[in-house]
Amino acid sequence: MDTNTAQEREPLSKLLYHGTSEAHRAAENTPYMLALFQGRLPKDAYVAWLVRFHAVYSELERTTGALREDPAVGSLHLPQLNRTEAIERDLAHFNGPGWRDSLRTSPATDAYVARLRRVREEWPLGLVPHQWIRYAGYLHGGATLAKLLRTTYGLSDGAGLAFYDFTEIEDNRAFISDYHARMNAVPVAAHDIEPLVEEGNHAFRGNAAITVELGEEFGVS
Repeated sequence: MDTNTAQEREPLSKLLYHGTSEAHRAAENTPYMLALFQGRLPKDAYVAWLVRFHAVYSELERTTGALREDPAVGSLHLPQLNRTEAIERDLAHFNGPGWRDSLRTSPATDAYVARLRRVREEWPLGLVPHQWIRYAGYLHGGATLAKLLRTTYGLSDGAGLAFYDFTEIEDNRAFISDYHARMNAVPVAAHDIEPLVEEGNHAFRGNAAITVELGEEFGVS
């Protein structure tokens, strides 16, 4: 395989960071996300986000677990990153013991989940940018967002904020460094670089589509 080594190209983490920056900014600037960052998003709209992304993380983590022996992406099977159970604890806090009754699908969520399934079946390497996007940002900025949500919704003692609490990771900075090292060590052929960056852009667009959908549903402007 014509594989670029780290000496021959920028690390994959940097290529993804720079190659997806525009889509990343767009995803952060939907009306829904701006309302969230400004502390004016209704609580039920935030809980609906948890519902949507329960489906996304469930699919991603089933897929990652199924590929844990894969020679290319198996090294990124890190269960301490998994967020599905954390989302379930948050939904139980907000919606009570019958929280599963609140789970429902949506067109944008279905599209995101379908994309993950297709990547798993056709091109497992394409899961790398999805994993990076769904976890790295929250490892970096999760504590700040949790603080904002605690203030906005009057949460205390971590109740309803399990999603942002990576309890099995003692040192976020060291873990992120190790995660990027693992990611950058994934064998990547030269012809895979552009498709990987595009898959990252697709992930950000999928993320944005869900928040646009939520914004329209809850009248967020």
